[in-house]
Amino acid sequence: MTIMVALKRIILLCFLFPLLAMATSKDTLIVSYGDHNSAPYAVEQGEVLYSGIIKDIATEIADELDINISFFKTPRKRTERYLENETVHLVIISNPAWLKNSNKLQWSETVFVEKDIIVTRADNTHIYQELADLKGMIIGTIRGFTYPNLQPYFDKEHFVRYDVSNLQVNFIRLELNRIDALVDADVAINYHLLKSEKSKAYRVLPIVVSEHNIQAALSPNAPVSLEDFNKALIKLKEQGVIAAILKKYQLEEK
Repeated sequence: MTIMVALKRIILLCFLFPLLAMATSKDTLIVSYGDHNSAPYAVEQGEVLYSGIIKDIATEIADELDINISFFKTPRKRTERYLENETVHLVIISNPAWLKNSNKLQWSETVFVEKDIIVTRADNTHIYQELADLKGMIIGTIRGFTYPNLQPYFDKEHFVRYDVSNLQVNFIRLELNRIDALVDADVAINYHLLKSEKSKAYRVLPIVVSEHNIQAALSPNAPVSLEDFNKALIKLKEQGVIAAILKKYQLEEK
């Protein structure tokens, strides 16, 4: 190697090192997701979060805040602990009523509105107009999720709760007649039925179990402030970015 070539390499490295330092010094926002987040909230390829509403919204917010981002797969029952000890910084799909430690967390403006609805088999021709009409049925639910409007009925054994890990399993159990109905978010149910070759085998009941604001939960010492997070979120909503993400998965913002 000639002296001139060596000098050129040294000069190049001197130029690159500050840039690398700047790139690595940027904080990283760690976003939680898990198996309990059915598609289109989280879509994996292998064990990697490939796409979905969580990934798309978090990526847009991170770009707006000029912060690095990473995704951490979290078991549903550890979400609260991981937010408190800052193993993760952000849960996009949440609500203060769903977490026991909600008062220790920071809560964003509404991201969008979601409804819990009920699905039965299409060959079940009974008429269901209200929750009381589900008497005696086994209802497929998601482990770790709370259903405040259904809980009084579960407590009185008016109908029975049966927990599984995700919506996909509930649809399989419903197809096999292992449960009589399932309850989940309209976002996830509509997406599943749109993608399923067996969509005609199911019936969505005209019963809205609950309607709630989806809010992001931010850990106490996250690398972004709640104020900055909300500014970014509101800007994306005003620009139609959030609505476009929902539309991408064949849904419209409510």
